[in-house]
Amino acid sequence: MATHQNAEVILFPKHARQPTQHKRWLATILQTFQEHLVRQGLNLTRQREEILRCLMSADRHLSVEEVYDALKKQDPTLGRATVFRTVKLLQECGLVAEVGALNGRSKFELKADRPHHDHMVCIECSRIIEFQSPMMERFQDEAIRRQGFVALWHRHEIFGRCKNCQRPRRS
Repeated sequence: MATHQNAEVILFPKHARQPTQHKRWLATILQTFQEHLVRQGLNLTRQREEILRCLMSADRHLSVEEVYDALKKQDPTLGRATVFRTVKLLQECGLVAEVGALNGRSKFELKADRPHHDHMVCIECSRIIEFQSPMMERFQDEAIRRQGFVALWHRHEIFGRCKNCQRPRRS
């Protein structure tokens, strides 16, 4: 869980951080994934569960390759294709969302039970900063209403340079 100061993922629900409720939160998310898998004619394997747990405990946005690298040490039988397919399944059931693709390498975050937020992506260091802006949401809602548009979802990402990457570098 996001606990250290440099964490990117800062909006996990507070109840998920409380030890007494964390198990219930985890069980709910695992059940949602298992139900989706059953509808697809698939099982919740140990590897699929570990991939989900890896994303749930991450304090930053992870690429498929980073998930694979983190879990490969624990399970040498894990394949990249398993991680890729599992992340796709997690996206399909709404538990995981794709964030800020730089150089064709998307990163992912746990979406379940988190408030809506947007992202700023640093093109230098690839850091992803989460933020919320009620004013931006109101503007979007008004634009949608004026156009008679029916929005199903949106993803707002701003690409630029974070504070650290704007600082002059010493030689």
